[in-house]
Amino acid sequence: MFKRIILYLFILNIISVNAQKKWSLDDCINYANDHNIEIIKQQINNNNSKYDMLSAKGNYLPDASFNASQGFSLGNSFDVSTNVGRRESRFNSFSLSSSANLFNGFSNKFKLEQAKLNIEKGEANLDKIKFDVSINITNAYLQVLFSKEILNVAEEQVLISTSNYNRLQKLFKNALVSKKEILEIESILAVDQKEVIIAENNLKTNTIKLKELLGLKDNDNFEIDTIEFEDEEIRLLAPVKSEIIGTALNSNPLLKLSKLEVSIQEEKIKLAKAAFLPKVNFNYSYSSNYYHLQGTQDRVFNQTTSEWIDNGFLTQLENNKTHYIGISASIPIFNRFNSKVNYAKSKEDLKLYKAELKNTKFLLNNIIEIAVNDSESAKASLAASKIAFKTQKEAFDIAQKNYTLGNLRNFEFLESKSKYIQRSSELIKAKYDYFFKLKIVEYYGN
Repeated sequence: MFKRIILYLFILNIISVNAQKKWSLDDCINYANDHNIEIIKQQINNNNSKYDMLSAKGNYLPDASFNASQGFSLGNSFDVSTNVGRRESRFNSFSLSSSANLFNGFSNKFKLEQAKLNIEKGEANLDKIKFDVSINITNAYLQVLFSKEILNVAEEQVLISTSNYNRLQKLFKNALVSKKEILEIESILAVDQKEVIIAENNLKTNTIKLKELLGLKDNDNFEIDTIEFEDEEIRLLAPVKSEIIGTALNSNPLLKLSKLEVSIQEEKIKLAKAAFLPKVNFNYSYSSNYYHLQGTQDRVFNQTTSEWIDNGFLTQLENNKTHYIGISASIPIFNRFNSKVNYAKSKEDLKLYKAELKNTKFLLNNIIEIAVNDSESAKASLAASKIAFKTQKEAFDIAQKNYTLGNLRNFEFLESKSKYIQRSSELIKAKYDYFFKLKIVEYYGN
């Protein structure tokens, strides 16, 4: 009974491993959004921007500080009233102070607005990174699938060459073919086997690159799902170029980033202009101190009652307390042209960012037009490749049949086989090239 249970668990484990979920393209993109190192770094930067926002809000609040000190006076001294030397003492002082800004040219307001815009900029930058990562992962994902299909074609050629080599070996033993034909097919078989090794290595390399983009480590069972290309799915997106461009100009993170840079620079100009205005602060402080002469009691002589009264720590703090309330103003007159230069440079920087925004719109418009045109060209290329592959496969099937019957020379068969391999590779490349370019259009149109 125990052995049956062990066997049952072992079978379940095998089934579980074999039934492991394959990664779809969406799975890869979603995983990268949580684990890609560039995305993680930008998220950390966004968190820092939120702290900057908190700091900007804090500028509206008054500050407060408490100070305490204790000191000792050691060495010789002379008290003229008692004619006593070498008097040592210790003392304490305490103060609590606070200040609040009443007016600083609205700098706090502009800093807060700038902090809000920086948060938006961080989110836009994160969207841009995710956008770029999605495109890179799509490309890497399709490269893995492309490598798999190329490997399948290479393995198919090995099977064909092996079958023909074995057949010619039998014919050669019966003196029905020449040694030359055997050597030619043996050479082709070696080349086909080499292509399998190359294809396997390309598949491993492209898989590693995809895992690197995902931020996935040490997953030996990583396997991606295939993408089915049905005829009815090989079509261009419904939106026309103008609609895609309109969507991109409203939502594309690259353009949004450029717009935010302009807004942030406008706030910087306001900040630079605020440096010309006066600043007004409200100040308050409370202080007190304590003094003790070493070797004596804390007492003082009351002239009115002619008695010695206690003058301890708490009594001195109460008697020595001081309150200070004041308003201070700072009016800028001349600071070696620093404020004037900063203001002028800020206005020039705004012109630069506006030029960048205009150029970004222009480039984005061109990128989308090129992407749509490329997808249309890729669609036509795919349609032509499908026809070329279909006709070449029929030709190869005929050549294979005639070669088996001995009605076709070795050179003619190998030529037909070479064309079949070429058309197969071209079809695979055209298929994934079209899918990738279609995805680019989708990304820009969403």
